[in-house]
Amino acid sequence: NHRIQKFSADGKFLTMWGVPGLAEDPDQFWGPRGIAVDRNGQVYVTDTGNNRVAVFDSQGKFKTQFGINGINPGEFDEPVGIAVSADGLVYVVDTWNQRIEVFEPAGDGSFALAKEWPVAGWFGQSINNKPFIALDTEGNVFVTDPDGYRVLEFDPTGNLIRGWGEPSSGIDGFGLPTGIAV
Repeated sequence: NHRIQKFSADGKFLTMWGVPGLAEDPDQFWGPRGIAVDRNGQVYVTDTGNNRVAVFDSQGKFKTQFGINGINPGEFDEPVGIAVSADGLVYVVDTWNQRIEVFEPAGDGSFALAKEWPVAGWFGQSINNKPFIALDTEGNVFVTDPDGYRVLEFDPTGNLIRGWGEPSSGIDGFGLPTGIAV
């Protein structure tokens, strides 16, 4: 439905924002996939079809956005998973550019690319290949590789620590892993 909905802890509807569109207006989404909330309550949404990250306050008021369609650093091609570290860094899974991009807040409310690293995965452009991301308390980064039937773990600088998983419908593997939490 191209929108974000907010509920209380007991499931009571509180508010929603977003309409279908090509981001001519800040509240227009085309396939929002990932969502993260920072320690200040700001909401980060990967607007996958519009190749951007949109940032809102906790009530849905638009604050800023970053990213455009492209292959250069700071640009996106199918951004999906998103996570915010305790120190405010924003990690974005840039799926079809096969990389993780990390952005840091600038003093003026914008975001600047801090670092990026390649991911040996996400080779297909299937509708099922929607990788997500999670961070642990030590800053390690975990991403899913649905078409690879695995999870990859990186250290905070982007060095691969390990990967695990293989195709299986049993408890010994994965069937298109997508969402992840630590």
